[in-house]
Amino acid sequence: MGKNLNQSGSGGLAVIDDDSSAIGSVVCALAWTAARGATNTVLVGSIPANARIIAINVQVPVVSNAATTATVSVGLNGGSATYFSAAQDVKTAVGNFSQAPTANWAISGASQKVTCTYTETGTASSAGTIYVALQYCVL
Repeated sequence: MGKNLNQSGSGGLAVIDDDSSAIGSVVCALAWTAARGATNTVLVGSIPANARIIAINVQVPVVSNAATTATVSVGLNGGSATYFSAAQDVKTAVGNFSQAPTANWAISGASQKVTCTYTETGTASSAGTIYVALQYCVL
C-alpha cells in the first residue's frame, strides 16, 4: 500500500497508488511577495507546458498606504498584466483573497512566464505587504 511519484508523458508529476493504480496530479505553486512601486511589473517565474491553473491567492496582512489606489494582478510576460487574474485591491482590506483565472488564460503547449504587476496611484506608498501564490498542476 504505497504511492509512487512519476513524471507523466506531458512533463507533469503524477502520484500513482500501488493498489488501485489510481492517478492523481501533484499541485505545484509559484509564490512571491509583490514589489510595491507606482507601476511595477516583475517576472516571478514560469509555469510548465500543459499547466492548469488551480488557484491564484493574494494575501494582504498589511494594506498598502498609497494615497488613492493600490492593486495587484498576475499576468503573462510580454502580454497583459491581467492575463491570469483581474486586479485585486490591496489598499482597503486586510485578508486572503482568491482570484479566478481570467478568460484570457488558456492551457499552453509551451511554458509561460508569469509576471506580477503592482499599481498604485496618488502619493507613493511607504508600507504594505502583499503575498501572491499561483497554484497549478500538469497531467
